[in-house]
Amino acid sequence: MRYMIVMAGKELPMKRHMILISILSVLLLFTVTGCSQSDRPTPLEELPDNYSLEQAKEDSCVVHENGDVTYGRDLFEEFLRTAASGKTDQVRLAFYCTLDDPSGYDPEYYETVRDDYPCMYIQELSFDGEQYTIRWYEDGEEFIRNYSYIMKYEGPAESPDALYQSYIRYVLTNDEKVTWQELTHGMFSSQMGDYIDHMSVCTDLIDE
Repeated sequence: MRYMIVMAGKELPMKRHMILISILSVLLLFTVTGCSQSDRPTPLEELPDNYSLEQAKEDSCVVHENGDVTYGRDLFEEFLRTAASGKTDQVRLAFYCTLDDPSGYDPEYYETVRDDYPCMYIQELSFDGEQYTIRWYEDGEEFIRNYSYIMKYEGPAESPDALYQSYIRYVLTNDEKVTWQELTHGMFSSQMGDYIDHMSVCTDLIDE
C-alpha cells in the first residue's frame, strides 16, 4: 500500500513527504533556537558597565531605587508563587542608588563619594526546588550564597523620622524563626557574634 498526502492540491508520495517534513523540522528548530537565545537575558558577567536603569526595566528586572521597589513587584510575586509550589524559577534584581541632597552630608565626605553615584548592581535570585541561591559580581569576582528560607516581614516604620509609614521586606535567611528586629539588631550591634547571616531581596516602603 502506498501512502499519500494531499498538499496544495497535489498528491505527494510518502517518501517525498517525509523528506519535506524533515527539512521543515530543521528550519523550525533553527528558528526556535534563535528566538530563545535572543530572548535570554545577558549573563551577569557580561553586563556592560553602562547598563542603565531603563535597560534593567526592559530586561524585566525587579528594580529598587534607593532601597524601595519601583518596578517589577508582579515579577517578584510570581517568583514567590512558583517557589512556594516547589518549582524551579529565577528572577533578576536591580538595585539603583543615588545621593540625596548634598546638604545632608558632611561636605568632605560628599566630595569623596559623589563620583560613585548614581550606581547600580544586579543580582540573580533562583530557587532549585529546595534552596534559594543569590548570585552577583563585584569587580569581576563572582559571589554566590545559598539560603533555606525567604522570609516576609511587615510592620510600621522603624523610626518616627522615616519617610515611609510601613514596610514589607523579603529576606533570605537560614533560620525560619528569626525576626526582623533580630536581624537589624545584629546589623548595628558592636558585639561580635550578633550578626545573623541574611540578604534582603525585595523591599516595599509604603507611604500611606
